[in-house]
Amino acid sequence: MSSADNPPKPFIYEESSQYQHWRFSPEQLWDIREKNAVDAVNRVKRNLEEEGTSNPQKDYLSAKDGLALCRFYEKQLQGMCRHCKFPDRVMATAVIYMKRFFLYNNVMDYHPKDIFLTCLFLATKSESQRISIEDFGSNLRLPSTANVLNLEFNVSQGLKFQFYIHHPYRPAYGFFLDMQNGPVDMKQLRETYSRVNQVIADILLTDLPFIYQPSQLALAAFMIAGSQNAFDSHVTAYITTKFNTDAPKLLSMIQSITTQLKETPSVTHEEAKNIDFRLKLCMNPAMNPESAM
Repeated sequence: MSSADNPPKPFIYEESSQYQHWRFSPEQLWDIREKNAVDAVNRVKRNLEEEGTSNPQKDYLSAKDGLALCRFYEKQLQGMCRHCKFPDRVMATAVIYMKRFFLYNNVMDYHPKDIFLTCLFLATKSESQRISIEDFGSNLRLPSTANVLNLEFNVSQGLKFQFYIHHPYRPAYGFFLDMQNGPVDMKQLRETYSRVNQVIADILLTDLPFIYQPSQLALAAFMIAGSQNAFDSHVTAYITTKFNTDAPKLLSMIQSITTQLKETPSVTHEEAKNIDFRLKLCMNPAMNPESAM
């Protein structure tokens, strides 16, 4: 029987919903966000006119504004996970849930401060870190958890009910173990791996999880972390040996990831505060229970 009759099976990751539905080029991401922003502005304008509070001078948020505000709250989400002592996998899942939701939804309809709590609660379920809604609210000192539960369906719908997340922490641990099988300075390896998780946390605050595969991001995290103690040369040698003819392409990809990470600006509290102030003036009244609509 020929090989054509028995084509090679795809890798498990390639059969996942993440690979099939949540991978984009940078250009595709911005096309989606720009369309999302234009549609949201038109929707809000129409609803404000129906409510009788339309103002042609209103300063609506751009796609760039919405992304910046979301990234600020993603960073807050990471701090919240540390406060609750949730493992990194819960944090990664919650952050990526938030990214996915706001790729197709807009901050003028849903405020990130409401959505990120529901993303975190859903992530605890998906990652088998079960916690009751009462304990969840108590740990985060929430005055009420009603909105967390009320938004569960909306967020799930925004995720297309695809809850399983492949994040870089799992392959990073796999590479850590695999590197021990060859000649390696264990002290350097442990030092590097101790920094890898923070590099991955930084990566999660960018568009990189939409563009690259988790294993590629994990290797890039090793390369970036290793540059601080000269272990990056060992990572390069490991990739060259492990991936043979694919190594040059992979090393080029890692360089691109490193550059994009450096070029992604962090969002300051002041920037987020200014965007949030403008957002309060252009929220969709149809999503406000106190609105006359």
